[in-house]
Amino acid sequence: MMPVATTPAARPNHRVMIVRRLVATALFAVLPVGLALAQPAPKPRSAFKHEPMIFFVAKGDRDACGPGCDTWIAAEGTFDPDVHERLSRFLKVPSRRNLPIFFHSPGGELQPSIATGNVLRERRMTAGIGQTVPDGCRERARADASCRKLMASGGVIKAKLKIDSGICASGCGYALVGASVRLVGEGAKFGVHASRLVPVRVPQQHARASAAEAREAAKRSYDLLKQYVALAGVDPALIDLAMKTPHDTVHWLTQDELRRFGVVPGDYFETEWLRIPVADGMFTVVKSLTQPSETNRGEYRTTIIGIDCVAGQRPHVSLRRELPTSEQGSRLAMRMTSGDAFVLVFNEGRRPDAATELRVQPVAADALARAAASEAIVLREEKDAWTRETRLSTKGLSEALTRAPGRCGGRI
Repeated sequence: MMPVATTPAARPNHRVMIVRRLVATALFAVLPVGLALAQPAPKPRSAFKHEPMIFFVAKGDRDACGPGCDTWIAAEGTFDPDVHERLSRFLKVPSRRNLPIFFHSPGGELQPSIATGNVLRERRMTAGIGQTVPDGCRERARADASCRKLMASGGVIKAKLKIDSGICASGCGYALVGASVRLVGEGAKFGVHASRLVPVRVPQQHARASAAEAREAAKRSYDLLKQYVALAGVDPALIDLAMKTPHDTVHWLTQDELRRFGVVPGDYFETEWLRIPVADGMFTVVKSLTQPSETNRGEYRTTIIGIDCVAGQRPHVSLRRELPTSEQGSRLAMRMTSGDAFVLVFNEGRRPDAATELRVQPVAADALARAAASEAIVLREEKDAWTRETRLSTKGLSEALTRAPGRCGGRI
């Protein structure tokens, strides 16, 4: 998510490749052969069976899916290995691309759930929790065979969206976190619990993984989950809560917890600084900031502030911004300040796609250390007559920058 900035002394291709690999890594890429992550369906809704997820377009009454919204994508069932690929194919139809998606799911496999979250974020989608009940179907905790057949028919289906009976638990929560805008209404249930490693079919020579490999896989998976939610603008402490909840139970988040962890960000949400190791002597420290667009309060976008550190080289500060619709053809002046510690003026960045901008500036390590020791760093945005200043907490930044290996918070 946060590419490392290059300097003449660096090996740019190697550095950028490593960080991009970090961001693009799916969880299955770090697990030893013979292990996989599983998310069992939560017990409180035992009526759910492991039916693969179905996507269909539903149409309801006026404002059925929110103010001015009467058409949405319904997602019913569990997250099976191919769910993200089916969703990608489903969204290739132009008329579906700007619709919100509402999940009703007890969970499923974790790796495809995260891949589904990536699909949602790439398309800057709105996702919520709600049970879609097509006309003619009986209202049950899960759709029966005849109703699932109707859902899979391929047409636009007349339906009702029931927020108060919708659930999104286990792996479903990680898919929902990936969305740019997340809707969890009163009565909808968002649940988390611990993942678990289970054996899968593999060639005989790899049939058994040692206990040490399993522990290492679990630790790496835990770290990657924290990185995933942090880069999506959600407090990594959500993963700590999940891991404290036994995998055969579910912790259903209250509305206060949803706001506290940033699942529903409100007017503003920032994560704490998170250190992400990349390689020996290389790491990045990131913070995510999620705010509604100035011109559309229902359009949330996340900015990721990254500090890229390579042993013996000058650190760089990166801003990776998801652009609001109103900015996708315009330019914005940006700078970052911290009292007398430093003033960074960010030049116009490159745009990997129409909805994303990346800006990178070098900074002196000593100035960075002074900024980290201050109370706040201020991010200032300017466009025509519009200005916005955002105070970013520095809590935990000094520790993240100076902890060995690869010290980035002092003289170089």
